[in-house]
Amino acid sequence: MVTRRELFGISAAAVAANAQTQTQTQQVIEPTPPARLLVRIEDERGRPTAARIYIRTPGRVFHVPTRTLGREIARSRETFFHAKGFFPIEVPAGECTVEAVKGFEYVPVVQQVRTAPSQILELKLVLKRWIDMPSKGWHSGDVHMHPNHVHYGTYMTMADCQLYAQAEDIRVASLLISSAQSGHVFDTEYFRGGRPDPLSTPEALLVVQEEYRNTSAMYGHMPLLGISKLVDPFFTGEPATEHWEDYPPNYWAAKAAKDQGGVVCYTHPAQAPGVTVGPHLAREFPVDLALGVVDAMDLLGNGNEEGACWMYYKVLNCGLRCAASSGSDSRMDVMRHAVSGGGKVYVQVSGELTYPKWLAAYKAGRTFVSNGPILSLDMEGSGPGDTFRVEGSREIMCKARAESYVPMGRLELIVNGQVAGAAEATGDKRQLELSQSIQLDKSSWIAARVTGGSHRLVVNDPAVFAHTSPVYCLVGNGKIRSAEDAKAVVEWIDRLMDDVRKSPRFATADRREEVLSLFRKGRAYYAEQVE
Repeated sequence: MVTRRELFGISAAAVAANAQTQTQTQQVIEPTPPARLLVRIEDERGRPTAARIYIRTPGRVFHVPTRTLGREIARSRETFFHAKGFFPIEVPAGECTVEAVKGFEYVPVVQQVRTAPSQILELKLVLKRWIDMPSKGWHSGDVHMHPNHVHYGTYMTMADCQLYAQAEDIRVASLLISSAQSGHVFDTEYFRGGRPDPLSTPEALLVVQEEYRNTSAMYGHMPLLGISKLVDPFFTGEPATEHWEDYPPNYWAAKAAKDQGGVVCYTHPAQAPGVTVGPHLAREFPVDLALGVVDAMDLLGNGNEEGACWMYYKVLNCGLRCAASSGSDSRMDVMRHAVSGGGKVYVQVSGELTYPKWLAAYKAGRTFVSNGPILSLDMEGSGPGDTFRVEGSREIMCKARAESYVPMGRLELIVNGQVAGAAEATGDKRQLELSQSIQLDKSSWIAARVTGGSHRLVVNDPAVFAHTSPVYCLVGNGKIRSAEDAKAVVEWIDRLMDDVRKSPRFATADRREEVLSLFRKGRAYYAEQVE
């Protein structure tokens, strides 16, 4: 019998030589022992603190400790994890970069080290504030966070959420119960009647609340905050469930929240200026705002900031009041998603921080939203959310200031949706100031806005953005009015009503007509200004 080796002309000696070569090769590629880093994270007072951690070796290779959740930023494709106080990690010997980031108010810390095989190296990362907003009475929040939102995700506990909130410097974390493309509702087991979770600390209040969702892209999504009882049903317009109809409209859930002392926000309102249809748009928002059941809108979130401002300016120009808000819509159980706290709403609170006080100030519009810059607006002693009254036409002095670790591009004063003054960034682009006299001839609203370019520390958005809630300036008995903007809102509502007429998701004609009748009431507010 001819062997396979003989058939191909391979001798026994060649086989033996090859086996010896393989043995030698295996000996040569014996793995190099890794180095071990022992890392401590402290604040400037020497106290253990939490942060977002990046550990990189050459070639943009990221490393995460064992038994730790590694998350990826979708925009930059960087991997990070959260840690507090201390963590050990093994890394390949050689060059290594260790970075700690904590929200917007701390200077990121970066250490570059070079390790030898089997070396144990101790590191200390000290995070120092460049600004202390809580000491000034301003407390950050994210009103749209989902601990658990999908069936394939990693189950998040309240301890996980606490670490996340502290690491991202979210002082008020609104953890929203919700459904996602199914009839299952997540996180009801964590609801405590609107009280902060026992794991809350002075640095991070965890409050489990609710997101009410119309999933058919007809009405929009709403964080319901400050509620002591959950609003049922949690969703409408979801196929293959008992709540498949586009009924009831969002108005009734918002009213139920308001009736128990809650605060209602519309989230991810727009994809682009004037676009009236699309997934999850806040299509019912102008109706519900006119009917008095909405308090805030996310100018910053997982939508389009330019589109959000378009709608926000329209309703403000029609004489309605609405607080500027921010929610990341982060799925905390998904390792590649929006980063909670990547956009924040800062709320001005008098005295000690409590959830009721924070929520009351949020509702009153004592807010600014930001994905990096710290923004302030002063109008002769009045700030965001205030009403400034004058008896007749006069000039007023407006002062705006923006500071940021992330470079900015431009600081603007916005009057009735138009840029009334601007300061362009120069130098290091981290401080901008603007003082300008504004002639008030009619009732108006005034806000400050920051724009800028992209930056890797702006983790959820393509560009730097910040915006205050307005100061409402009333001249005599005049009201803020704009027929042109009211017409645009009427057209928005008309498109919504037309889609309600065409929708196959109504069990009865009476239910469809009930929704249309409600929308006509909201439309009438704007139509009166057009006429």
